[in-house]
Amino acid sequence: MEDKKGSFMDNYPDHIQDVILSDIADQLVGDWINSNADEGTFYADLKIAEMSTDDVKADFNSFYELTADDDDYQAVS
Repeated sequence: MEDKKGSFMDNYPDHIQDVILSDIADQLVGDWINSNADEGTFYADLKIAEMSTDDVKADFNSFYELTADDDDYQAVS
């Protein structure tokens, strides 16, 4: 139901909104990690590496001894 009232969150000060959204983000990340972990540690690590910085991707490649010839190798800049 869309209306011109805005969001109920507008009733909270910004610092409270930040806490609420941070709690939700933490829960979503936890749920995401747990669902990926259900597929196994390698799969969970792969999904984390795919969304991470080049340094993390390089660490992932090194840990699993992946080279550019491997399907799961994470390219770094």
